Amino acid sequence: MPAKKDGSTIKLLVLDVLKPHKPNIVDFGKEMSKANGIDNIDISVYAVDEKTETVKVVIEGHSLDFEVIRQTIEEFGAVVHSIDKICLGKKLCSYQLPEIPHPLRPI
Repeated sequence: MPAKKDGSTIKLLVLDVLKPHKPNIVDFGKEMSKANGIDNIDISVYAVDEKTETVKVVIEGHSLDFEVIRQTIEEFGAVVHSIDKICLGKKLCSYQLPEIPHPLRPI
């Protein structure tokens, strides 16, 4: 049986995160971007309630460590609700899911 290549290097993570209002997503993103391996980070708020907001966090990098990222998120009093997408391998995946209508934005 031929040896398998190690394609376990994480290049992209899309996370659903519940966080307190403070820090805001600007400060949250700046601190998150300091984690090892992160090249780009995109954060969008898509639900807000009295004490928290739910954000979609898209992280691109050359060698992402999910556990380090999760721990960094938890340092802000936030929690990862789900891992919504992941790309593993030597380069970013080019396939994109069709956009899902935003509940607060008219179609």
